[in-house]
Amino acid sequence: MSQITLKRVHSLRSMEDMLRHIIFRGLYDKRGNNLYPYKSARVSLTTVYPQSSPGTSPEIQIGRKREPLFTPQPTIYENQSKIVEEVDAFLLAHDMKLSKLRRAVEYAWEGRGEFHVLPPVVEKHTYHLKDGYLDIPRLLKRFKDAYVKDALGNLHPLSERYLRSFYIDEVSTIDHLDIFNSNVPILNYGLGHDGEFTFYIVCDGAHRLDYVLEKIKEPMTVLLVEPEKKAEHLYPYYAFPVPFRPSIRLSSKKSEKMYHKLERDKIHLLNDFIKKTLHYDWEAAGLKVSKLRSNVEIY
Repeated sequence: MSQITLKRVHSLRSMEDMLRHIIFRGLYDKRGNNLYPYKSARVSLTTVYPQSSPGTSPEIQIGRKREPLFTPQPTIYENQSKIVEEVDAFLLAHDMKLSKLRRAVEYAWEGRGEFHVLPPVVEKHTYHLKDGYLDIPRLLKRFKDAYVKDALGNLHPLSERYLRSFYIDEVSTIDHLDIFNSNVPILNYGLGHDGEFTFYIVCDGAHRLDYVLEKIKEPMTVLLVEPEKKAEHLYPYYAFPVPFRPSIRLSSKKSEKMYHKLERDKIHLLNDFIKKTLHYDWEAAGLKVSKLRSNVEIY
């Protein structure tokens, strides 16, 4: 195992405070100030349990019930899983278990840098459906007072659905652009479903969950983030919920190029020009836990 050195263990309260300082990478208020996805959210600990049979999803404990766990990205990379395995061995050497982690652990990995490992983060969301389709007008209301920037720094409101005179670089503009991914109107969760669709989706820690649930075969402690009040909502998540299982297992992100018809990947909520504006900037909160898998310019 590479040399990993323990630097600091943050308490649950300290970890919660750091989460509240996470910002969106490209979402702003009308004055151009960063927006905070967890500023007024409720954060608690709960447990995720392994799948009960092939094809089913792991389940998250919510009160006295268990609910299926969703993911935005059903692909697991072997090279990332090996990193998780080494981190787990490091934690065990310090009398901590990855599966039962209730704090944020800061460590230095020789030759790689400094990082944090914390319980996986799961968000609770409630969308509204009409005949199984996403109720777009109601979803737009979640973007009230939320703006994105174009290449010239102009602010555009998301709640109006269409971006007008949107600069994609310093010269070219698009006069009329739907904020949503073109697939949004055709995604259907079941024709018989109307009303609220509540789901729990992994925000950070899919590889840690996979390692613990599948390889160690133990339940895992996670951080649950949900609206503080029942009538409130978190900002919409950047990608649509899909079942956690079945997963696609690859050696690395690069190996995806070997499979030309690999058709199971994340389905972004927003169009290709702004699809990653809803990603989180963890480092703004002092957390070194995640980064974008591809280099996309975000204004």
